[in-house]
Amino acid sequence: MNTNRVFKTDHSFLKQDDRIPVKDIIYFIDLSNKSILSDEDRVIIEKLYSELLKSKLLPEWWTEQESSYLKNIKDADEAVKYIAFRYKFRVYPIDRVVSEFPLYVLIEPVSVCNLRCPFCFQVDGEFTRKPYAGVMKLDLFKRVVDECVENGTGAITMASRGEPTLHPKFSEMLEYLSGKFFEVKINTNGTRLTENICHAIFKNGVNDIVLSIDTEKKELFEVLRKNALFEDVLSNVKMLNRIRDDFYPNSQTVIRISGVKCMDEQDNESYVEFWEEWCDEITIQDIEERWDTYNNKINPDLATPCQNLWERFYVWHDGVCNPCDVDYKSKLTVGSLLSGNSIKSIWNSNEFKKLRLDHLSGLRSGYIPCDRCGVC
Repeated sequence: MNTNRVFKTDHSFLKQDDRIPVKDIIYFIDLSNKSILSDEDRVIIEKLYSELLKSKLLPEWWTEQESSYLKNIKDADEAVKYIAFRYKFRVYPIDRVVSEFPLYVLIEPVSVCNLRCPFCFQVDGEFTRKPYAGVMKLDLFKRVVDECVENGTGAITMASRGEPTLHPKFSEMLEYLSGKFFEVKINTNGTRLTENICHAIFKNGVNDIVLSIDTEKKELFEVLRKNALFEDVLSNVKMLNRIRDDFYPNSQTVIRISGVKCMDEQDNESYVEFWEEWCDEITIQDIEERWDTYNNKINPDLATPCQNLWERFYVWHDGVCNPCDVDYKSKLTVGSLLSGNSIKSIWNSNEFKKLRLDHLSGLRSGYIPCDRCGVC
């Protein structure tokens, strides 16, 4: 992904040169109770501790995100668990190491969306009907969350193929997630934010709310975010910011505006200048091919293993589990939670193992849409 961070405030994120000192990490490790760690995590922490003492430098995989989180942790045991989680999250996908359980799970409250953005697979008319269109039942959602808590998942994103705030019990979902994970993120188009949802976001300690907004120009916005009204989204962004300021002044929730660069008329400078008043971070990324995946031309040179297979795990509204959302019609599905399976059994299944092994062996061309992926 070619992402360019074009603006950032100091609300919650650290500047690049304001990372946590190495001595503070060493202090956390010294003070913590290592017996609370799994054998796997204990090995990671001991290795990291040795390297920190020797080099006095943060590891290469360390970013400002890790520093930012640790700045707000006072409990050494929680800090060390977080450090072990972030090590696995950063390093395992690169080294092609399979964790015992998914470290990062993306839960899809709904697969439907109220917009028809021209660069999204929601423009595929077949996808917007059954069996793809649907809403996750609350008992399935709680089952997914409970298994993730039990097995040490560190990060949850509420979104995938649809607009999550369309779920009638979205606020209740956020309440159920509260305090159970290191990181909870929401991706939303911002059109259906309500005061109730805004309060639920801050009250339940969501770490990041990412609003998909590409421009400050009304006419262009309504072309790129088809069916959305610019004034409504602007009003909702202002409401979100106002509720945080008025009711949750100590909130660590980061409000991020995230855009897709796909037209020459989009201007980064004016985009940033317009939106910076109501958010903490703005990002803009080059457009990715996500709207006609299965009709893409096969790319014979595409042989690099996809990192997603080691990094993340998608659970869709109907319990179907998938390695990625570029495959929005589930050609690569590795199982369903409605067939007597658990997330753990699917993550470690022979089907998933074979998919990873074939990618490692240069055989991703045997899979659709891996052989024509416009993202990886």
